[in-house]
Order: sequence, then structure tokens, then C-alpha cells
Amino acid sequence: MIQWLNERRASSKLQNKRIKFSDSREWSFDEGRLRHKTGGFFSIEGVVCQSLDPLLSGRQQPIINQPEIGILGFLVCETDGEFEWLVQAKGEPGNTHAIQLAPSVQATYSNYMRRHGGAATYYLNHFLCVKELMSDSLQSEQGTRFLRKFNRNAVSLVSEKLPLETENYRWLESGCIREALGADYVINTDARSVITTAPWRLVADGKAPFTGVKATTFLNGKLAQSYVEEASLEVVAKMHDWLRQRRQELDLRIHQCSLADIQGWSLEDDCVVANDSNRELAVEHYRVEAPGRERSQWDQPLVRSPQIDEVVLICQEREGVLRFLLRPAYEIGLTGGVEIGPSYKKDGHVPEWLAPLVERGVGRDLISVQQSDEGGRFMESQCLYKLVYLEPNHEIKDKEDNFWVTASELELICRSEKLLTNEARSVVSLLLSFA
Repeated sequence: MIQWLNERRASSKLQNKRIKFSDSREWSFDEGRLRHKTGGFFSIEGVVCQSLDPLLSGRQQPIINQPEIGILGFLVCETDGEFEWLVQAKGEPGNTHAIQLAPSVQATYSNYMRRHGGAATYYLNHFLCVKELMSDSLQSEQGTRFLRKFNRNAVSLVSEKLPLETENYRWLESGCIREALGADYVINTDARSVITTAPWRLVADGKAPFTGVKATTFLNGKLAQSYVEEASLEVVAKMHDWLRQRRQELDLRIHQCSLADIQGWSLEDDCVVANDSNRELAVEHYRVEAPGRERSQWDQPLVRSPQIDEVVLICQEREGVLRFLLRPAYEIGLTGGVEIGPSYKKDGHVPEWLAPLVERGVGRDLISVQQSDEGGRFMESQCLYKLVYLEPNHEIKDKEDNFWVTASELELICRSEKLLTNEARSVVSLLLSFA
């Protein structure tokens, strides 16, 4: 799998060149928003936030407004009791190493409706014309940079392996998928999200997850025990109830504005940038050449994050069972300003009791993966994802916004719509490398 991916990278002719906004052939400013000439795809615009909570109130920044719902979908085939996944080696302008493994279908509505004038999306009908899918849910994108953006995450089970449309596609066994989930810069964010929101037994070759040799030796079988622990069906309802109440308390209101009117930001010839160099993002414009894509040349804005983020999922034995800590993520682009997130996100809201726990390395790192997120919209947005184990004798005071869940409950949460953030799903995917 790695050899094939490296071959695809070596043969890739993907190139980017940063250009001025005025040099774009396809994008222009319309009432202060950067928009595509078709009116499709997405726009970059300014937002100003009002909220009853100081966590969000007063925030101003550029944001990606992409109301279209895209399709992220894997085709999976069961052969002789084992599952194989159809992946594509997909090049994106903002990816580290250019090409990463992606779902069988990864397409925005504008792309698969061919507003770009390019080629059709392969395998699309398996997600548009199939009534019953193994999984199918709406999941959010990064709320720090997207405004209320959702994609369909779906898995379609096919009776036989379909022919490969191009050399950029390959059927991979579940063992290769598990290997990819534990490797740096191999499998993209969208693929991680689809795998995490699908039935976990698919990535475990139809068996109960975490019962293989690798998982049973991991933490002396504690992960397997956490998964067989009966899941509380109330955990998902409890989280949704908590979110409804918290969103009412936040009372978040988003006001859209011209990019030129965002306080603390400057609209320059080739970027939208914060006056404070420590701010976490900037908007730049790029001309892209990508032979082998639906369209071989285009230009587009990309959001650059100059700092490497860090996302952590903490686990600890509590009442004799391994449990995982989920916490609220407050981001202006999320519905109502909040969803359930990972234990820790460096550039998010970090409470005083949590910061020293992570930053001083109190726990033991079990696995860490470097990833560049969403290369179709972000330029080398790098993040370090980690699973950290805390010894049982390390006390964490229970708080009403701490959710400690078993592995079986974590699967229920991941499969629920509009509940878990993109970063939380990505860090949970590290667990599935042991499935």
C-alpha cells in the first residue's frame, strides 16, 4: 500500500503557484466576498460574532461559506469473509506530500454537477442511486474555518469488486486501512471521517473490533474490554440534550460582512491576513495544475494555518473500564457554536485544569500521527493527533461538560449525525488502527 502510494506521489505533476487575487481567471470580489464566477463551490467572506458567552462573542475573521453538501463515500466489498475498500490516491493543492489516500468518492456538489466543466465523478451513482447504505450521516467540517459546513459520510457495500477506472484507484484490504490510519500523511481527513462513522466491524474484517493480536496486547486488552462493555444507549441522547441547552445559552448570532471590513485584518493584493502575526489563519490564492484530476488546471483561494495544531484524546481506567474523555468544542462555524470535541485541541478553548495535564506530558503517548487536514481548502494545515493514556491514580475532577465514554459508546457517538467535530473523528480514527 505504501509502495503504491509513493509511486503515485512520484508520478504526480501537481503544482501550485501563489498569485494575486486580481490575477485569478475564475474568482473575483462581489460585495466584499471572494466568489467563483459560477456562483458555486464556496465563497470567502467576513463574519462578526455576537454571543451571550465571551468564548465566542466579538470574534471576527474570514471564513469559508460552502452551503453545499458534498459526498464522502467508500465502496466496500466482502470477499471470502474479508472486507476490501476502494481508495483513490487523490492529489489536493494543500496536502503535505501532495497525494493522500481518499474515499472512493470525494466530491462537492459543484464538482459532481460538473460546474467546473471537467470530467464526471467516478462511482458516484453508488451513493446517489442506492437506497440502503451501510452508513450514511451528515457530519460537520472544521468549525474554525467553515461556516456551518456538512458533508455526507457514507459506505456502500457492493457484491463484487468493481473495475478500477484509473490507476489512481486501488482495492485495499482492511489490514492496509488500519495501517494507513496509524501512519503520518497517508490517509486524508475525509477518509478518516468516513471510516470512523461507519460500522467499526468493517475495518476489523467483520469481526468484533479490537480482538486481534495487536489490540489484545495493546494496554493488556483494556481496549477490547472497553468495547465489549455494554454501551449505554442514553449517552447519545444525553449529549444532544446537553448541546441543545448549551446552544440556547450561547445564543450565537453570525453577521456576514465584507472581507475589507473585518476589524484587525487587512485585505491585501494577494492575501487576507491578520494584523497580529500570531493569529491562526490567512487566506491566499493559488493557481493549480493537477493532471489526472476532473479538471487539470484551475485557481482557488486556500486558507493557510501557520501554526501546527495538536489534538489529543485522553483515555483512563475509570471504575475498572477504559474510558475516553470528550469535551465541548466552541467554534464559530459549528451549529450554534458548539459540538462535542476531543479531550484537547491546542488552538481551541482549553480550561485551566486541562492545559498542564497535556502540555506537561503527564500521560503516556500511545500513538501519534501527523496529518495535513483538508488539502482542497487549506494550505498545509498540519496537526498532530495523539492518543494519551492517564494512569488510574491520576485524578481528574468530574465536570458537567466532561463526557467519559467506553469504546462501544464512542462508536455510537461517531455514527450519530451532527454530534462530533471533525477533529474528534480524526483522533478517534487512531483507535481504529488497532481494530
